[in-house]
Amino acid sequence: MCSSFKGVLPSDLLEKYTVEGGMNRLEYDLSVLNTIQDQIVEAKGDGKDGAAMMARNKQRRSAQKQELNDSEAVELLKSGGFI
Repeated sequence: MCSSFKGVLPSDLLEKYTVEGGMNRLEYDLSVLNTIQDQIVEAKGDGKDGAAMMARNKQRRSAQKQELNDSEAVELLKSGGFI
């Protein structure tokens, strides 16, 4: 856990988790760490297959193209009467 929260010493964690409510803090921090780890694993994929990496890059690019750019978003807001 210390390596995930750089600059945090084990003694800091001891002080943080041994006080009242410390178990709730520990559970929350572990949940955040698991989420971070899942995102890292998902982003890396296998890491051994160059073709798989290129496919993931293409997938990200196509998802980005589907999003509205700034001018399209402004036009949408204007047409809806929000601006």
